[in-house]
Amino acid sequence: MTRTPDSALLREVARLYLQLQRSCVAACGDTSSTQCFILGEVYRGGPVTQADLGRRLALDKSWVSRAVEALVQEGLLVKGPAPNDRRTVVISLSRAGERRAEELDESLNGQAEQIIGRIPQKLRPGIYESLRLLSDALRAETDAEASAKTGKAKCAS
Repeated sequence: MTRTPDSALLREVARLYLQLQRSCVAACGDTSSTQCFILGEVYRGGPVTQADLGRRLALDKSWVSRAVEALVQEGLLVKGPAPNDRRTVVISLSRAGERRAEELDESLNGQAEQIIGRIPQKLRPGIYESLRLLSDALRAETDAEASAKTGKAKCAS
C-alpha cells in the first residue's frame, strides 16, 4: 500500500504533541515523565490495578512497577486491596498525588489552549469537530484492540 503524505499527518501531529507534552511535564517537578503519565492516568481513570495501568499506558510491567513504587515512596500514590479480591492490589492517588495531578492537568490544558490559540478563531470550530471525530475513531480502535484481547497493538501493513 502506497502512503501519501497525508497518511503520515496523524503520526506527525501525535509525535509533535507528545514532544510538547514531555517538555511541559518537566513542570511536574522531580517526577519523571513516566511517573507523570501514571499520575495523569490514575487521575483521569480512577483507582486501577498495576497490570491494567501498564496495559493502558502500553509500558513494560517492570517499568510500571518501579515508577509506581517510587510514587508510593513519594507519597503521591497509595496501594490497597481491591474491594472484591483482597489479593489484588489497587493503585490510587493520595491527596498530594491529586494535587500534583491537578497541577499537571492544568499545565497541559494551558499548553493545549496555547496551541489552539495559534489557529485563526474562525477555523477553530472545524478543528474541534475534527478532534472529536478523531477522538471517536481512536476510542473505537482502542476498543477493538481490547476486545481482541491480544494484549498487543496490531499495526496495519
